[in-house]
Amino acid sequence: MTPSTLQASTARSRSPLLAALLSALFCGLGQIYDGRILRGVILLVLMLLVWTVGSLLGALTFGLGLLPFAIVAGALWLFGVIDAYAGSRRIHRVGFRA
Repeated sequence: MTPSTLQASTARSRSPLLAALLSALFCGLGQIYDGRILRGVILLVLMLLVWTVGSLLGALTFGLGLLPFAIVAGALWLFGVIDAYAGSRRIHRVGFRA
């Protein structure tokens, strides 16, 4: 079995639905599951940064500063879920990650 055949068979065994579910549970995990590790880690770090800054600002403003950051975090989470599903479908359809 050649390396490209092994990579193609591994990519075909990945489920787009599972990638989306993993990303819904923990932002970036679906991308890491797909083998797009850098993208997953970037999403994870961005989400942690948004929640950290939002929490600190929320504590200083008695919760009022948290709302904009919660909206940004929700948009980032939704992007992560959609990207995990779409990326996994693309990888599954092509047969391997380019």
